[in-house]
Amino acid sequence: MTRKRPDRELEAIAADLAEACKGLCPLESALLIAQGMREVYGGEWAIEAHSDGTFLILRKT
Repeated sequence: MTRKRPDRELEAIAADLAEACKGLCPLESALLIAQGMREVYGGEWAIEAHSDGTFLILRKT
């Protein structure tokens, strides 16, 4: 995958995302992470829910 942003900017996005996800339920965190992936890599992303309460974020092709 090709990044759309420089590393320094990515580190700032990751820190902001980690702070934003504190205290959120897993689904809310997955939604924010998918949004961050769109900002960094572009394209469309899907969230796959699992029965154990975890989520997987996948790039749509």
